[in-house]
This record gives sequence, structure tokens and C-alpha cells, in this order.
Amino acid sequence: MAKATSLQKAYVNGAIPLNGGFIFSSSFDAATAYAVYEITSYAGVEDIKKDPEGLVFKADSNRTHVLLEPPSYPGRHLEPLSREKERAIPYRFSEIDIIECKKSERLMVPREPVNLRSSFTIRESAGGNFCFIFYPTEDVHAAIKKFMADLLYNDCNLSKDESVNGAGLLMNTIKKFSVWKR
Repeated sequence: MAKATSLQKAYVNGAIPLNGGFIFSSSFDAATAYAVYEITSYAGVEDIKKDPEGLVFKADSNRTHVLLEPPSYPGRHLEPLSREKERAIPYRFSEIDIIECKKSERLMVPREPVNLRSSFTIRESAGGNFCFIFYPTEDVHAAIKKFMADLLYNDCNLSKDESVNGAGLLMNTIKKFSVWKR
């Protein structure tokens, strides 16, 4: 059965699996309903250390994102990679699928993951943001898909169909992660 826990709690308890896992973090802007989710899969950890930015993993990894843009966002015309730091994801419009939602939100999901070599950093969560680690179980993909659909439905107020479709697009990208295929 899939298991997830707070990344900070897992780090303090020495319970981060070194063979790999999925880290799911969020960055919300409560004032505008802008949200960025970052999903990182890793394998073969050589080292984990804490620094002022967060936790630095020395491991190969893949990463993807989900971006929810409210209709009031003034930079809707800007490529996602050209936006201000806390709202940017490393993709162009041509590299993502966009779901135009009923209330004029735009849900953006990249088609391909980013490969991160040698190390990556997971920023500490603050405010209403979170950071969970999903342990590598047989049903982890189903758990991540349900988790994402629930977030989009319950926290982002998207319709059930929009939430399920967005989670499905995310899973299409996650299934392309290569760190588990080595």
C-alpha cells in the first residue's frame, strides 16, 4: 500500500529511502490562487544534506511540474519559463498541455520531464505550502494520481473532470521518468 509522509519528518527520522522515491512539493500564492506543484523522482542517493535553501540530494532524478494559473494573472501571455522565479516552470507553451478550465483558470502540465543530473534541491515548505515524500511501492503511481486529482479538486476548486484530466496528464509525464529504468 502506498505510503507518504512529510519530507521534513522523514529527514529528521532518517526515513528517506536511499533507493529512491517521489517528492511532491507545492508553492501557493494565496492572494492570487496561483499554484505550482513540483514532482521529483530520484534514485541511488549518495548523500542528503541540509543547507539554507532546503534539502540537497546527491542523486540522479527527474522532475516535472503542474501549474495552475488564475484568470486574473496579468502575465498570462508570458512563457512559463519567463515568469518571476516563484511562478516559473522550465517549459515553453509548446512543451506543455493546457487545460482551459470552466472558470477560466489554465492548468498546465509538461509533456516531458526534466532530467537532473548529480544533485537537486527541495526547498523547505513554509506557510500553506507542503512537501511530501511518496515511498516507492507498487501502487505509488495510483496514489500520486489520486493525490493530484484531490489537490486540484479540493484545494484549487477545479471541477472533478478537470482535476482527473490534469492528474492523468501528470501521470503520462511521470511514467516517462527514466531514473527507475536504469
